[in-house]
Amino acid sequence: MSVSPTLADRLMSRKEVQDEFGLSENLLEKLAVRGGGPIMTKISARMVRYRRSDIEAWLASKRIANTAEFEAV
Repeated sequence: MSVSPTLADRLMSRKEVQDEFGLSENLLEKLAVRGGGPIMTKISARMVRYRRSDIEAWLASKRIANTAEFEAV
């Protein structure tokens, strides 16, 4: 019996992340290479997916009260 993933655990492509959260596919690719981005799941050599909950957690970690708190990655 197959259990469908919850909305938070559904795997999303970079295109889906871009469409839903406004993070460009290009930015996600750069963060995947240099680090500092959301946690991803590597499916194959050319395919990664992101859990909605990991995107939301990463975005929450980027919240700041003022620009003085910003630290570039």
